[in-house]
Amino acid sequence: MLIIVPDVNVLVARANADRAGRSSTISQKVVRQLISGTLNGEPVQLAMSFKMIDTYRGVLLQKGYDRDAAEQSAQSLIELMRYGPAGFDPYLVLGGTPDPSLRDIEDGGVLSTAYAAHANVVITDNLKDFAGQDAEGYVTSVARMADGSVRELYCLIRQRPDGKSLIVVHPADFVMWTQSGLKFSAAAIRARYAAKPQP
Repeated sequence: MLIIVPDVNVLVARANADRAGRSSTISQKVVRQLISGTLNGEPVQLAMSFKMIDTYRGVLLQKGYDRDAAEQSAQSLIELMRYGPAGFDPYLVLGGTPDPSLRDIEDGGVLSTAYAAHANVVITDNLKDFAGQDAEGYVTSVARMADGSVRELYCLIRQRPDGKSLIVVHPADFVMWTQSGLKFSAAAIRARYAAKPQP
């Protein structure tokens, strides 16, 4: 089973794309893949803390979403967790304090949630905020941004407190990996990207 923590920025980007009438943005593809319940033949369990869900709801309200729509969207995330293969409940399972090794408190909370849930993957557009001395970095691809600029993407492998690996990946790479069938494991990532320089 893959336990996946989507960062709030990915979920907000998906909501904004939906509201704008788009249908094939990277964030929409990520969420569709998470909702599908399996990735590359493995069952998927969504994991988020109550704090993350509250932040998501708050950002939607700040961006002018109707209160009922924001609440329904947050509730949908809770239902996805509760009815996933591990049956997570954000109110009971995923607490913790922000990881002090990260400068951004919200990202520290995301990382703490991933550790508490024994997550395999965090999907975020804020890769640099998850980098640290204990993280391995691998250049993965180059993305052309909406403004025409080019951005080099990379993924991170961090060690969870239980000694297992946590992969931190950009949404574009997450979609590419699921479409290509790449296994979400540290060994598979090292084998595929070790020849490329680290960020």
